[in-house]
Amino acid sequence: MRCLMLLLLGSVLLGCQNPSRTRTDSPHPAYSSNSYASGFSIRDEGSYKVLTVRNPWQYSRNISYDYVLSSRRDLLPDSLQDLSWIRTPVERVVVLSTTHVAMIEQLGQASSLVGLSGSDFIYSPEIRERISSGRLADVGYGQGLNYESIVELDPDVMFIYGVEGNVVATLEKLKELKIPVVFCGEYLEPHPLGKTEWIHFFSCFYNQEEQASEFFHLIDSSYTHLSALALQAKNKPKVLTGLPWKDTWHMAGGGSFAARLIEDAGGDFLWSDNTSTQAIPLDLESVYLRAVNAGVWINPGAASSLEDIGSLDERFLDLSVVSNSRVYNNNLRTNQEGGNDYWESGTLRPDLILADLIRIFHPELLPDHDWVYYRQLK
Repeated sequence: MRCLMLLLLGSVLLGCQNPSRTRTDSPHPAYSSNSYASGFSIRDEGSYKVLTVRNPWQYSRNISYDYVLSSRRDLLPDSLQDLSWIRTPVERVVVLSTTHVAMIEQLGQASSLVGLSGSDFIYSPEIRERISSGRLADVGYGQGLNYESIVELDPDVMFIYGVEGNVVATLEKLKELKIPVVFCGEYLEPHPLGKTEWIHFFSCFYNQEEQASEFFHLIDSSYTHLSALALQAKNKPKVLTGLPWKDTWHMAGGGSFAARLIEDAGGDFLWSDNTSTQAIPLDLESVYLRAVNAGVWINPGAASSLEDIGSLDERFLDLSVVSNSRVYNNNLRTNQEGGNDYWESGTLRPDLILADLIRIFHPELLPDHDWVYYRQLK
């Protein structure tokens, strides 16, 4: 059974108008039966669909955006005429996140991409080829968005995300330019499969719902199988994650997707007592006091060696987790431009990330698994 699952994993390895109604009164009823994702819902009325995105940036509360998708606007009832309408299937798309690139590529719609943000951070060979050939333009990032280029690209829809509420200013600017915009908040989902489930959301824009459903159920089944396997472990190593930046350690919250991955892989996250789903800013001293108990250290930022870690603070070299070479980073699949596939296809393949972590925490459970996203630092 284990060999069959590993073969299954390998076989599927990834080789709108602007919102015209924003509600701040109460959340939209959940029309779709999402298994993990809480940031969106889908109401399918046959000739049209109503998509609702809720609280799409950090710390937003009771905010939602509605979008109506159909092949013709005259299919909509009068009650929905004031909502943002996107003609589907879309053919020209601009995205601002590598995650969105991965979603669209998995649906087999990479050719629809005409613009993106941060082209240097793209890992996908197919997308990189489109960038190199000039078929895919970089539209800038944040305050440096190239609005003139976006207008020239004339997208059917532009998928955006926001870290803070000031993204609304960007939304209003795009609205003035009559660019169809859709908010996405998949990065806020605390469950790894919740992020993956957003492929249902993206599939609606391409009429690819059946394909998305088949893919998601496969990943869900794979992840569930692996997490059950991890329960067989007799001991849970204490796990440290992250790396300081300018004397501040932004530690993953105990309710975050990173913490959930550690738990499901049979690890004991050192900050599991914190229930935050967001990163927690900590000073180095408080982290060091707990880090002395760590048996495994994962995701140490940009570090590519143990020497890199010691260069930040020599005390790190005295930690047993470092002296025992039990440090692993999620940068195995990177290219020379800086693209890291962990942040691209990894969002769609939490089962492969989970398999990597089980191999790290409990190598006896998956002795034949080859790491996909992780590597051991030397």
